[in-house]
Amino acid sequence: MKRHYYITGFMGAGKSKIGRALAEMLNLPFVDTDHLIEQEAGMSIRAIFSLYGENHFRELERQIMATVSGQEQAQVISPGGGALLDPETFARVRQTGWIIYVKSKPQEILNRVKHSKKRPLLAVPDGPDYEQRLLAKIVDLLNQRESHYLQADLVFDRDGLEWQQAAQQLKNLIEKELNPEMEK
Repeated sequence: MKRHYYITGFMGAGKSKIGRALAEMLNLPFVDTDHLIEQEAGMSIRAIFSLYGENHFRELERQIMATVSGQEQAQVISPGGGALLDPETFARVRQTGWIIYVKSKPQEILNRVKHSKKRPLLAVPDGPDYEQRLLAKIVDLLNQRESHYLQADLVFDRDGLEWQQAAQQLKNLIEKELNPEMEK
């Protein structure tokens, strides 16, 4: 039975901010799986990648996703940008909730993440062409993932919207498209 709302998308799309605001509007708990992974590991995601590698991180992510998707109470869940690439996790998520892809253009993502050093998959050395190299990395990774993201139940283009506006519009879309019997 579908009960959760999974807010997926690329790094910097606003999944956490939008998801947190959406959860408040829907009067549901909010879960950020990256935050849970950091709590479980006792270190940042960047440190997990640095010390143990991406495969270890993905295993922690699979375990956390299995736990949160198995909860009986409906939740708004923000998985990491690569969490749903795992076929087992994707199948579980598809069965237990609605997948909402928060879509954003590469340039918009760049504008949101260019000053952050906490995303190990977007690590680019500083230098005169830093933004160009970072944009190229974003485009490449987004091209690898977009076909997975587009399997969502709802695709929401958030570009041009502040996260609060995006959350409100997303709530309206959920009520109209995914859950029309939801109390307004």
